[in-house]
Amino acid sequence: MKFNKFLTAVFASTLLFVASCNDDDFDLDNQEKSYSGILVTNEGNFGTPSGSVSFIPSDISTIENDIYKTVNNTALGDVVNNIGFSGDQAYIIVNNSNKIEVVNRFRFTKTATITDNVKQPRYVTFANNNFYVTNSTYLGEQYVAIYNAANNSFIKKVPFTDTVERIVSAGSKVFVQHASYGFGNTISVINNTNEVEKTITLPHGQISKTVASDNFVYTLTQDGTDTYLYQINAAGNIAKETKYAGIANGENLSVENNQVVFNSKGNVYVTTVSSPATPAPAFTIAPFADFSTIYALEILNGKIFISDAKDYQEASKVSVYSLSGALQKSFTAGIIAGGLYKN
Repeated sequence: MKFNKFLTAVFASTLLFVASCNDDDFDLDNQEKSYSGILVTNEGNFGTPSGSVSFIPSDISTIENDIYKTVNNTALGDVVNNIGFSGDQAYIIVNNSNKIEVVNRFRFTKTATITDNVKQPRYVTFANNNFYVTNSTYLGEQYVAIYNAANNSFIKKVPFTDTVERIVSAGSKVFVQHASYGFGNTISVINNTNEVEKTITLPHGQISKTVASDNFVYTLTQDGTDTYLYQINAAGNIAKETKYAGIANGENLSVENNQVVFNSKGNVYVTTVSSPATPAPAFTIAPFADFSTIYALEILNGKIFISDAKDYQEASKVSVYSLSGALQKSFTAGIIAGGLYKN
């Protein structure tokens, strides 16, 4: 009797296992891939739909190029400029195609295309259940377009007279960088009612890059002789100024867990938010031919990722370094690898 009960239990368990493991969720040869790791935006050649996104897993073992096309069987577009993340969605800013492609951030399956009030879009950020996109046309309109994050519907346009470029958020406020190509020294603050609350003028230098980390905004400026790091709090006030004396043309600022990384030409500098000292170069990278060797730089998961756009025509190189400059891996990415992101 006990043996019969045992067989009955085994049979029932087997049926339950078979029923629960159908082809949709249990296929060892066709598991759904997750693009959780590092994403690289490749601008592509201007005027062609050669923009793309590459994927590097967290263990930096390999690279997979053009993942949007792989998943969706179509080209992504012309000049892939930026990616922003909200929940399980990724918002891909495709500048010269005048669109935002929305995908599942881990599967990369397309969920929406946004074109309403999108005109030469640049960067995206998220706050107050909305997302905010800078749009900058050459010698033309400069504005931030605001959308409802729940349904991607357009809410309003915030116009500016100065150029709009990078955009980040801290707390309930949004910070708009009015600087591009090393010219401009102001940042506008949009509050949670989507109105411009104030404009911040940086005391020294021209803005090279603005980022957000740990509920602060950080801006790197340079005046041709020295480089400055500004820490701006969530209220929109300058909380700290650090001068890096003698470092000219600092650019490509990245901040993670109090670590600060930037470069000046081929020299890479690593310091901390709290350090007042001017850092010495952590390492130096030789230039490719007559071109700059550092096009984009980010500290991600405690490693420094650097892209070399080479001659802006052939495939870029993405290299991964330790904080002390030990080369850990190099990959071939797409054309003009301009953005590096933790996903």
